Amino acid sequence: MDPKVKTGISAAQTGLKAVKAGKKALDLKKKLPGEKKKAALKAVEKAAKKAAKAALKTEKKQGRKKRNQKAVRNTKGIGRVALAIWNRFF
Repeated sequence: MDPKVKTGISAAQTGLKAVKAGKKALDLKKKLPGEKKKAALKAVEKAAKKAAKAALKTEKKQGRKKRNQKAVRNTKGIGRVALAIWNRFF
């Protein structure tokens, strides 16, 4: 799958998580008495930030994994070429 498509899908999923957290916050706000509304909103905001941070961390980890795989592939290719040259001339 194209990396841009994957990035778009993960961004959309992150957005959906944020929307869900916002809906929960509004529902809590409607049901709770005044003093507990602020505490609940803070808790929901904190949870939304944590979810966004975790999603970003996962995205970075996947990117790093892909980049490392490419580096290993390139290194192996260089090794094969060096081995072929060594066998031919030495």
